[in-house]
Amino acid sequence: MITESKIIANGVRISYIKTDLFKTNYLSINFVSPLERSSACFNSLLPLVLMRGTRSYPSQREINTRLQYLYSGDVAARNSSFGEYQIFGFKANMLNNRFAKDLDITMETVDLLSELAFDPYTVDGAFDEAYTEGEKINLIDTIEAEINEKGRYAIKRLMEEMCKEEVFGISKLGSVEEVEKITNKSLYDAYKYAIKHYPIEIFFVGNGDFDKIAEKFTQVFKNIERAPIEVSKVALISEVTRIKEVEETENVKQGKLVLGFRTGYKPEDNKYHLMQLFNEIFGASPVAKLFLNVREKMSLCYYCRSIINQRNGIMLVSSGVEFANKEVAQKAILEQLQMIKDGNITEEELESAKKSLKNGYMQIYDSAEAMEVWAFFRRLCGISTTPKLESEKVKNATVSEIKELASKIKLDTVYFLKGKENANG
Repeated sequence: MITESKIIANGVRISYIKTDLFKTNYLSINFVSPLERSSACFNSLLPLVLMRGTRSYPSQREINTRLQYLYSGDVAARNSSFGEYQIFGFKANMLNNRFAKDLDITMETVDLLSELAFDPYTVDGAFDEAYTEGEKINLIDTIEAEINEKGRYAIKRLMEEMCKEEVFGISKLGSVEEVEKITNKSLYDAYKYAIKHYPIEIFFVGNGDFDKIAEKFTQVFKNIERAPIEVSKVALISEVTRIKEVEETENVKQGKLVLGFRTGYKPEDNKYHLMQLFNEIFGASPVAKLFLNVREKMSLCYYCRSIINQRNGIMLVSSGVEFANKEVAQKAILEQLQMIKDGNITEEELESAKKSLKNGYMQIYDSAEAMEVWAFFRRLCGISTTPKLESEKVKNATVSEIKELASKIKLDTVYFLKGKENANG
């Protein structure tokens, strides 16, 4: 999928995914940090504050005016976690130059995005205090919103409990208490550390002069001292010594049951297509066993779906249940998994799952950002494949392969969020 890549500075790589599918081009600048409790809150706040102003455009209003001039270009902060990595920075969508008159929109956007990342607005050697405090409030609101959305909150709590001794349990946002302690000066120190030490991945998706874009960023980094760290790979846990049970109480009318499993697989195992196919059959599609049986036939759940994170080697089953149905719903979910382990998969289930998965792979080509995310995350895993190649592999997948894969999946942690007596929320 990646057409070309260049190392343009120490620990800085720019990659080109050439495509003529879109009227727009896509550009991203990504800092690749280890996911650590001490730095997650800083890394999540940094792009928000950087978006507030640059040396040339010291306010959000001026940045927005500039974007309007660039045919209503779109720039946004980004922050995500992927296994042992935290990835933060910026992404931009811009009109392809061939649809604009007398304006190099691509390079103008490159200039703006590079200034957002590497030439921020500062006051007395630190970030603007008002900007910092304002974005702290916004970030805290985002963290607290996770608590209010009980389905997401239950998944977060499951991961925290299941991965207490692993980095995978760390929130990419940090905690309210950690964010509150950040100052404009401590955040600027974190920024200087990121600029010097974090690996940086830049992606351009679309059709443009890649050499010209690469040269622009090369010039940017000529004035930046770099001593990049290496993000250490984390060994994945596959064995389960005991099943952990965690139960908590909130003012909720609907119980949230989340089961956490160790899959025993890593991206490097070259089983990505099989894991995704298993997931389609088990709980990720409208024809999945969890949906058709546990939700529809048995009426045990308001919703019930499976989610796989192969970088972590973890699968979750998230469901909403009546408080009294917790045990029977859990039993039913595990029975559906056992059916797959026993090879109880019909030809109709297999073909429906294959069709659904292949359609999903092809839809990745409908979005420049989806193409970038696909290529970027596989690079972090040290593998190289495309949606088309994975789609081809799906054609020949067999029930016995899925059965063998499922046999290694083990329940690790059960989390249940139940309601208080006479709960109103």
